[in-house]
Amino acid sequence: MIKVLLVDDEAIEREGLRLILERNRTDIEVAGEAQNGEKAIELAKLHQPDIIFMDIKMPVIDGLEAVKEISTQLPEAKCIMVSAYDTFQYAQEAMKYGVKEYLLKPSKVKEVLEAFDRMAEEVRKEKTQRLENKVILGKLEQASTLMEMEFIVSLMLDHVHDVSDWKQWLDIEDAKGFVSVFSFSSDYLNPDHNRKSEWYKLLKQSLEEQTLKCFVGPLTSFQVPVFVKLDDEEAIDIREEFTKSVIHSSSHLLEDCNVNAGVGTVVESVQQFSKSYEEAIYALALLQNHANARYLIYSEKLEARRKEFVPYELEKEVLEAVQKGDQQTSLSAFDQYFQWIQQQADYSVKNVQKAIENFFIILTRTTQELGLEQDFAISFHQYETNMQIKEIAKAHLLSVIEQIADWRTNGVEGLLIQAKEYVNQHFQKAITLDEVAAHVNLSSYYLSKLFKEYFDVTFVEYVTELRIQKAKTYLLDGVTPLKEIALNIGYRDPNYFSRVFKKEVGMSPSDFRHKYQ
Repeated sequence: MIKVLLVDDEAIEREGLRLILERNRTDIEVAGEAQNGEKAIELAKLHQPDIIFMDIKMPVIDGLEAVKEISTQLPEAKCIMVSAYDTFQYAQEAMKYGVKEYLLKPSKVKEVLEAFDRMAEEVRKEKTQRLENKVILGKLEQASTLMEMEFIVSLMLDHVHDVSDWKQWLDIEDAKGFVSVFSFSSDYLNPDHNRKSEWYKLLKQSLEEQTLKCFVGPLTSFQVPVFVKLDDEEAIDIREEFTKSVIHSSSHLLEDCNVNAGVGTVVESVQQFSKSYEEAIYALALLQNHANARYLIYSEKLEARRKEFVPYELEKEVLEAVQKGDQQTSLSAFDQYFQWIQQQADYSVKNVQKAIENFFIILTRTTQELGLEQDFAISFHQYETNMQIKEIAKAHLLSVIEQIADWRTNGVEGLLIQAKEYVNQHFQKAITLDEVAAHVNLSSYYLSKLFKEYFDVTFVEYVTELRIQKAKTYLLDGVTPLKEIALNIGYRDPNYFSRVFKKEVGMSPSDFRHKYQ
């Protein structure tokens, strides 16, 4: 439906335009009529018409002044100037404000309709384009959000395999910053997924209100990791100010839960993100000892205590064994890990509960990188002794290991075969690891890792071997030009193809052709 505003100081002229339009076009709505430019500006703001028929000579404010004012507030509105004066000066002035149609009074029905149709077509095309742009923008925002999450998870697990790609997409070139891990606490013992999702959405809203750029990770159990980017010239430590602002803002939005935070130190590059993340997790764990505190900032004072409290190398050993489905190593390492946690927590049940809950949150993020979407986080608040916590934790860990072992046996092999088949079918194009990973729904990091483990050859080596063998076939036919061969096997640059071929075969493509043809 096209909304139209009719502006003329003579009522009979307005009525004539209305009759012409309503009798001959079904897809219009005359939203209003104005007798002068001042009223036209008022009605244009109110109704936001698509097309305005504007007389030039009118009292109070003339048509040209009205168009000038309306064009600044409603740049998408189309104006058709109507005048009894056939002067170039009026037309020239009107063109400054985007007016493309000019009707002379008295106008014929055909002329009015043709002018209307041309403007209506422009309106429809622009509306369609805006809608398409809105859809595209929505998809880009969704993709950007998912990319941010994968970036955060990758950095938490300390295995960003190609940081340059992230820098390009997320504008984090040589970014410094710090990590805050926000945690939700509530009287609800087991809040459902919808409630936790609402908490997450409102926390993100609070973060978006901050002046600092925040990269928000996924909600796992009750925790949300956030990488806060700082400007290079930022000299003062604003971690506390930022954290207090987010918690204060969140408290007004979240009525049924509290937000707490642990904050890591400032790091100079994204590669050091995992360091700040580990510090934030530790600070959040210590927060349990301060009943009235809502946040804790990591400092040098905590550094020595942290080294005694959390055996990160041992934790890493447990996680790696779990990823491999290695039951014996996992349980043995976990026994040592639990003993250490228990001792350094001075056998405080509350502190042990929190430390082991954090372990399973980290484990969940690790297994999600494998491609398992299940949440293995668990609460231990109902257990009253450390022995109970240990036994339940080990039983839960054993269940996780069994699921991963089964997945690696029955799931991973099938996915890797699919990946290999996809490569076999598409290696002659500019195929990438990310493309294949997306095809089999694995992260590119783990596809690369598992590909090497299962096939005893890296992804790049496998693709290169396929291309070289295909290149040999082309070379032996004696007629296909080298440039065409390079393009046919996925290399855009013939010179690069020649270098790769020589490295793999020991001679240039031309020498190979001369020797074996």
